[in-house]
Amino acid sequence: MNTFDIVIEICGSAGEGTISAGEILARFMSSQGYEIMSFDSYPAEIRGFGKCVAHTRVNLNPIYSPGKYADVLIALNDKHAISQLGFLKPDGILIYDNQPASFHEEDQSVAGMAEPGVTLYGIPLTQLAHEAAGNSRGRNMVSLGAMACLMEIPKDDFVTAIQNRYASKKQIIIDNNIDSFVLGYNWTGENIKKIDEYSFKGTEPAPPEDKLIINGNQSVARAAIDSNISFYAGYPITPATKIMEIMGKELPKTGGIMLQTEDEISAIGAVIGAGFGGKRAMTATSGPGFSLMTEFTGLAVMSEIPAVIVNSMRGGPCTGLPTKTEQSDFNIAVAGGHGDAPRIVLAPVDTTDCYEATALAFYLAEKYQTLVVLLLDFFLSNSIRNIDVPKPINPSFLSANIAPEPDQLNGYQRYRITGSGISPRTIPGTPDGMYFSTGLEHDENGRPAYDSDTHEKMTRKRFVKHGNALDEAPDVVISGDDGDLDIGVISWGSSAGAAREAVDAARAEGIKAASFSSIMISPFPEEKLKVFADRCNTLLVPELNFTGQFADFIINFLQRPVVKLNFVTGLPMASEDILEKMRELR
Repeated sequence: MNTFDIVIEICGSAGEGTISAGEILARFMSSQGYEIMSFDSYPAEIRGFGKCVAHTRVNLNPIYSPGKYADVLIALNDKHAISQLGFLKPDGILIYDNQPASFHEEDQSVAGMAEPGVTLYGIPLTQLAHEAAGNSRGRNMVSLGAMACLMEIPKDDFVTAIQNRYASKKQIIIDNNIDSFVLGYNWTGENIKKIDEYSFKGTEPAPPEDKLIINGNQSVARAAIDSNISFYAGYPITPATKIMEIMGKELPKTGGIMLQTEDEISAIGAVIGAGFGGKRAMTATSGPGFSLMTEFTGLAVMSEIPAVIVNSMRGGPCTGLPTKTEQSDFNIAVAGGHGDAPRIVLAPVDTTDCYEATALAFYLAEKYQTLVVLLLDFFLSNSIRNIDVPKPINPSFLSANIAPEPDQLNGYQRYRITGSGISPRTIPGTPDGMYFSTGLEHDENGRPAYDSDTHEKMTRKRFVKHGNALDEAPDVVISGDDGDLDIGVISWGSSAGAAREAVDAARAEGIKAASFSSIMISPFPEEKLKVFADRCNTLLVPELNFTGQFADFIINFLQRPVVKLNFVTGLPMASEDILEKMRELR
């Protein structure tokens, strides 16, 4: 197997083109046949404040996590880049502006603060940008040119990527960006002697394929359209707003409606109303918005109405950290709200999963007549991958409502008790299919009922239906050694990719290990996890919240201790941190 793995970070201030440069880099690498994972970190403010980091990992083989440490750091802003030096490898490369617009004291210069083993390349980014385009706005392109030269990347191919990125802009913008890149490339080749060993020269990526370069939010939106969504209601909130933006553009093309509501409460109410009317409907939000929706989530469960909520988790509580990632909404997603309100919860691992899990969410919501929560996080919503074009959705997923037979309409019982817990559902307007629908406890006809026998019977019905949904769960993913294990790593959501990479690295060091993850969170495949756990001497559960919410959840049925590995750094889970813990537990 060819091995080539490099992480490149571009660090600047908001408004300096950091994110644009990272996007161009990622798309270029994908066009050359490399596997890529790109992730941007930026402040909650719109412009002119705070630190931005464009983080891109490039590999010849499949990538499951973004990588914690950078091989190359491009500093567009010394102050912010100094705080990023802790994530630069001891033998990494630092590309910086050696002729900045203003003088830097030594302790404010990124070059002055770099560790001794780091290779420094000073490039006059500001000066070259002015030469190329008459202003400093092209510093990001100059830095990309310098990096490409140092990494021995062909210049012309990169120029094509820049042309594609700015194809919709005026010609002068295209020319200025290309000129800045080319000048940075040429100046570096003429004036800098390469003294490091990092290089793309001689790598042999697979022939470029027709890949889809997409992030998690885009994948969810695409799957929703392909799943015949008819109605979307939402209120803007980071990091889920992009889904609503896409819906506003694409849904009318298929005859659907996108409604921007005044708040999240109105959004979920509208979605449940559309579901009652027989339309596939969805909303997307984050933790603060999901908190507002909890009373309506109970309505969807009690009245057995299909609804899909995407919750892209961010740092909390309250407003929290809008542009940082976390997995701290596990508890509220699985059990938020009052009363016994079982709902289906799915947690995709990567961008491909986002597409497949969204299609599954619409199917399960419609068939099981209930709420389905799709748990993403800031990292998964915004990280960019180059993936294979998704396969067409299973036709059976596109129309899943179980309607009553004609003879069942005589004295129709909307909430009739059945073995599966699923009651045949009419759509409003069905002849003889009228029924009562209420958030009150009710009998099989839908009429309010307050006696203990009815409440117990209907509660059991809802839980039976919920449990049966497990039969349609995607297969659990187990990766690693067979047989008895030193360590089993149990993870969920976006952290599962890092767990898989950590297990692979641990096995290379002689640790017998395997990882376990499931997209289906509620109902959870308890028996399959028990079988896996029985093989493990030690169980390690890494997740991005302070208390170990998922770990506490699985302890309830495993009835054995687990080792928690919890982080609330605002950053994605790092395979390096999991591997370090596995070494300690060995």
